[in-house]
Amino acid sequence: MKRAFSRSAVVFLSLGLAGNAPRDPVSQQVWQADIQIRTLEITKSKTNISARVVVYTERDDDARDARLVILLPVGVGIDRLAAGCAASAGPSMVPALRAMVMCDIGRIPNHGFREVEITTTLPSDPLSKRFGVFTYSSTPDPVPGNNYAERVIP
Repeated sequence: MKRAFSRSAVVFLSLGLAGNAPRDPVSQQVWQADIQIRTLEITKSKTNISARVVVYTERDDDARDARLVILLPVGVGIDRLAAGCAASAGPSMVPALRAMVMCDIGRIPNHGFREVEITTTLPSDPLSKRFGVFTYSSTPDPVPGNNYAERVIP
């Protein structure tokens, strides 16, 4: 005796069985780390400017191969760099001037942070007053909007 099932009964049965299938907990985990700029402090003295940046991460995993880019105000030179940082090349006519600093800050554990501080000369143009910083890593970032900060020199 053959039984005939309607098409809707087959769809209903297959959906019902699929809903009860055990889920693999490993496949539910997502590889991610929300790397972010937590702090950008700019301090000006009579002779130089210090920029202190704190990069923080959260969301399950380590931020791997983290990097920090510091965009310098127009017309500044470098007085002091943190370990792991290198300044971009200056122009041939004034090689002391720099545009940015790249810092390799490595692995940052979940809920961990790294602090980077650099010191620059004062800008030659008093209207050049902005520092910008950007961070990223090789771990997928679920909230990339908090990877950038900008401050005006006081």
